[in-house]
Amino acid sequence: MKAFNRIIICFSFVFISCSAVKTTEEYGKEMEVVDNVRSRVMIKHFNASDKNKSFLTFTSGFDNLITVKNDDSIVLNEKSKTMPMLGLTNSCVIFNNKEAEIIIDNKHKIKLNKEQLPKYKFIYIEKDKNHYKIDYTNEAKSFL
Repeated sequence: MKAFNRIIICFSFVFISCSAVKTTEEYGKEMEVVDNVRSRVMIKHFNASDKNKSFLTFTSGFDNLITVKNDDSIVLNEKSKTMPMLGLTNSCVIFNNKEAEIIIDNKHKIKLNKEQLPKYKFIYIEKDKNHYKIDYTNEAKSFL
């Protein structure tokens, strides 16, 4: 009986450790002024010129229910799938001076770095299985 319990515990540990969410954060160059055409057009089009607003964009690897909470407000809550030809999934504008949390499929939670968030206008999140890469930058990326 003891051997059976040990086997169950070992399998449980392996299963739990394999399903853990991993995140990697990368930070671009900090700038006071976002100075490239694509970035300025996006900022103007989405009325996000306020210093306390940032774009949160989900790029490749998603076919999930994505919920974005910005403090107590839900900014995004929908099933989103990456468009294979573009490598783009979904995006939203968040307040970068408030807590930002991403919830994937109502179970995996990712908190954005509150200290770094106000320094960047564009935040890109890429998914590869259970690994999420978060890219903080001040330059808009092209998806066409």
